Amino acid sequence: MAKVKLDWFKLDCQNDDKLDLIEAEFGLIGFAVVVKLWQKIYGSEGYYCEWNEDVALVFAKKNGVGANAVSEIIQAAIR
Repeated sequence: MAKVKLDWFKLDCQNDDKLDLIEAEFGLIGFAVVVKLWQKIYGSEGYYCEWNEDVALVFAKKNGVGANAVSEIIQAAIR
C-alpha cells in the first residue's frame, strides 16, 4: 500500500503576502490556525482533509480556538 500522509512539510522562514495578510487580520492566532490546518491536511491524506461542521468544531477545540474564529480564518484563507 502506498504511503498517503506526509511526515513533515516545508515551512519557509519568510511568509508570503497571503500568510502575512492572515496574520495582519487575525494576529498570531490566524497564523497558528493556518499552520495547524496544514498539519491536519498533510498529516492525513497528504493533500486534503475532510472538512465539515463536526470536524471544524473538534479542530477548534483541539487547538484552543473558538469555532467562529476558525471559520473566519479559513474563509479569509480561501479568499
